Amino acid sequence: MKTKIKRIVILTFVVFTLTFFTKSVRTQLKEETAGRKFKNIKVLNEMPAEQMGKVMNMMSASLGVNCNFCHAEDDFAKDGNEHKDIARDMLKMTFELNKNYFESRPEINCNTCHQGRPHPSNGFPLSPNFREPRPVQPEKKPSVEEILAKYETALGGKINLSKINSREIKAQRLEPDGKTFEAETIWQKGNKLSVQTVYPSKEYGDYIVKEIFDGAAARKFGNNSEIKLKPDEAEAIRREAELFAKPNIQKIYTELKFSRLEKIDGREVYSLDAKSNSDQTERLYFDVRTGLLVRRTASTQTVLGNHVFQVDYQDYKNFGGVNLPTITKFAVPQIYWTRKILAVKNNAAIDETKFTSLK
Repeated sequence: MKTKIKRIVILTFVVFTLTFFTKSVRTQLKEETAGRKFKNIKVLNEMPAEQMGKVMNMMSASLGVNCNFCHAEDDFAKDGNEHKDIARDMLKMTFELNKNYFESRPEINCNTCHQGRPHPSNGFPLSPNFREPRPVQPEKKPSVEEILAKYETALGGKINLSKINSREIKAQRLEPDGKTFEAETIWQKGNKLSVQTVYPSKEYGDYIVKEIFDGAAARKFGNNSEIKLKPDEAEAIRREAELFAKPNIQKIYTELKFSRLEKIDGREVYSLDAKSNSDQTERLYFDVRTGLLVRRTASTQTVLGNHVFQVDYQDYKNFGGVNLPTITKFAVPQIYWTRKILAVKNNAAIDETKFTSLK
């Protein structure tokens, strides 16, 4: 059980290290390479150290394996596993192919050949592979203002939105097995947000993770001990707070532009390219029929290509005249979890200490 709690703590911390990545962070960390920070690095020496978690998860997801496929659980730097040696050779091959044929752009990565399997397949498909064509693009592109106006109406309208100043929400964090879950409590007031997740343990006591955004800065705690946030981790908490409050999206992003008409799960969606104050690039997807926001993605460049963070918003329900997604699915390579809202109390009296301290 102690090992399980330790893994939960690591996963909780790693999730945010795998999300957003700003230009300012790149500048600050550009001199800290993987070769300097980690032991026994033989191929990725010049890679920015902060990319290590992202790249390892991308490799793990591409092969459909866990860390112990290549690494010793007691010491990741230890050699002796042939899979680790092969992985190093494959990385060298990948970099050579990209250098020689794609002007060093990361066009080829582990998933190009593996596609979720430990070993690439040398067979060929013997049945037709039908790919649904992209929707025909509209002759007249909808404006950003039109899309966001429909979104506001779909949520309940400006008047109803203005009536709700705060929320206290009971939710569950569902793990990938669909059976394991942790209790969550969410307090939202304006663009302030506090999320508390309780990981239960009868033997060692509950482990409580708290993420707080006070309207200006983000903080994170594990069992009342502050976890130092990197700028990109703080930005991830900020974004969740801003979108949870459902303010004017145009105030969140410095730039919004229509990209194209696409399909998600058979539904036509408008996609918008969005850039934030921190120069992050994201994409927002709005259901053409309902107007609701159904997906948000953000990409971070690594030596193996884009590391994608995806959030899907599903099963909107009405709470006091305003619609909220009761199912939110989060995904980065090899890490997936779902938030399920159970109950919402609008205009709850929330003490300001929820956003400034651990009480």
